[in-house]
Amino acid sequence: MESDLTKRRPSLVPDCLPGLPVGWSPTIPIVEENDNDDENNSRCSSSSALSYLPAIADYEINPYMAIKKFQLNNHAPSSMAHTYGICVLNTDAEEILVCDHYNNRLLMFDSMTDGHLLEVYRGDLVSPECVATRPNHPQQVYITKAHSLSLYDLEKKQFIQKLGIEESGHANNRFNLPGGIVVDPENGEVYMCDTWNHRVCVFSPDFRYVNRRWYLTRWEQPQYKVKPNSLAINANNQCVVTCDDAPTYRGAVYLFDKMGYIQKIYDQQSRKQHRNVEARLNVPHGILLDDAGNWLTACYSDSESTWVENRVESDEQERINYRYHKKLAGPSALAMKRDQTLIVGDRDDSAVYFFKPIAQQN
Repeated sequence: MESDLTKRRPSLVPDCLPGLPVGWSPTIPIVEENDNDDENNSRCSSSSALSYLPAIADYEINPYMAIKKFQLNNHAPSSMAHTYGICVLNTDAEEILVCDHYNNRLLMFDSMTDGHLLEVYRGDLVSPECVATRPNHPQQVYITKAHSLSLYDLEKKQFIQKLGIEESGHANNRFNLPGGIVVDPENGEVYMCDTWNHRVCVFSPDFRYVNRRWYLTRWEQPQYKVKPNSLAINANNQCVVTCDDAPTYRGAVYLFDKMGYIQKIYDQQSRKQHRNVEARLNVPHGILLDDAGNWLTACYSDSESTWVENRVESDEQERINYRYHKKLAGPSALAMKRDQTLIVGDRDDSAVYFFKPIAQQN
């Protein structure tokens, strides 16, 4: 039986659509390919999924590289104004895309050498929140911004598709300050946090609503809604979502299956139910998830445990670890390169930090 915590609201009801056979239901298409993408696909990773997430104790405490001030060609030096979402492009060069929120632009940085600025994307990019790559299309990214979800082409510097308008709403194609976004590399489905509508929405690659959205409330307290802000998925039918309702509810990590059924809650409230785990979370922002179920998040408003991770030790046992990091002022986004370099977007410090595993430092 479906929990009240995550009741789904289907936009298409089987057997109720005129002109369609009994039992018909919408299907999820595979990511579209065409001949023009062959050259690009040869230069990109086939999957953005994270097979293994190292423990946070395996990383150096100090970053080996930071991006704050930068300039392009002969222009004057510039800086970011609140670093929001970040992502790593699925190319050989693994460029970094950063949402420069209050400057209304996307920034592309080098990640292989010194982190220099490569490109600036402007136009209709009002207050970009988060960005995610489209599998098998290395020059296309999904962007959440100003009550909308868009597909953007980096080479052409133009939007391909857009869902939503500049005004907030609650219908299937209307949103209220959407945030975190992730794409399933297996079928191209787009998972999005519709933050101020208190829900997660799932779309097909072409933005057709695919009959899945679920709402988030506190455990057994459906009258108290919480705001999802970032999410991650893996190859084992798991979806983790960070959420909060500060200042009354300091935050949690919710574990769902990909259909939106609740599996477990990690928060500060100790309970005996098997689907809940006690974890000290203080406005978690950004999350990474590997195929084993290990996850890592960064707390935006915590001076004692900036990093919080869950390590799965067996089918019945898992461990919550904490690590303080005085360098980070307000971490809000996480990404990882193929060599397991951890990248952190710091909103309050308007910076991007790079951390390598200890073994790679020696």
